[in-house]
Amino acid sequence: MLKKFLNPKVILILLISFILVFFIYKSLGDDRIQYVALGDSLAAGQNPYGEISFGYSDYLANYLNKNKMLRDYLKEFAQSGYRTKDILNDIELGKTVTHNDREVNIKEALREANLITISIGANDFLGELNLQNIEQSLSSLTKLNSLVDTIMNNVEQVLKSVRFYAKGKVILVGYYNPLPVLYKSNPKEVDQLFAYVKEKYMEVCSKYQVTYVDIYECMKKDASYLPNPFDIHPSSKGYEAIANEIIASLEKNT
Repeated sequence: MLKKFLNPKVILILLISFILVFFIYKSLGDDRIQYVALGDSLAAGQNPYGEISFGYSDYLANYLNKNKMLRDYLKEFAQSGYRTKDILNDIELGKTVTHNDREVNIKEALREANLITISIGANDFLGELNLQNIEQSLSSLTKLNSLVDTIMNNVEQVLKSVRFYAKGKVILVGYYNPLPVLYKSNPKEVDQLFAYVKEKYMEVCSKYQVTYVDIYECMKKDASYLPNPFDIHPSSKGYEAIANEIIASLEKNT
């Protein structure tokens, strides 16, 4: 009987079975979050003074880590200045970045992620505005709404491309008013514009089973969230406020 179990073929089969069971357990047993942040300078965490610092994705990753829910966090694909076309190009061309001393392809990252946040579209929008004569731009809401429609078509292509690879939870972070001084002179027009943005964002998100997180109102609460009148990026407090909106959405829907 003992000789039967000492047979090399039996030992090999048992060893292979053990290895298979081990890897199946590892793949199914670790339900922690593999988090990928995509998008522009907000996703990258650019501060109001042009430096990449601690952004909302970092606050979110910290929250997950403190609660022992984080397996890994990757934000190397987020780049300042990115527009919708840049994310689409990254996915189509299979962009690769170095993460924890190894090369990671964006398609691989999306497949493995069970949480993805995206900030995109703001640069598309601001790039088409005449910031030197913003009052005139805001005076034509019809023209601005048409611009929003065009950008949302691009955002939809981003979500469609992401969803082709990503089966996990995807969160699209909304717009805030990047030039708060405008609100004092054009409160009605600004609110109407961003209400339309929110409506269109929610439409495209529902189409691709993506969670939309609105940050428009929360970013109006505290002037310290946007401290530099010559820059559109939030302070660390502003980024923390955005992260808290995302966390609240996760807690509500999980």
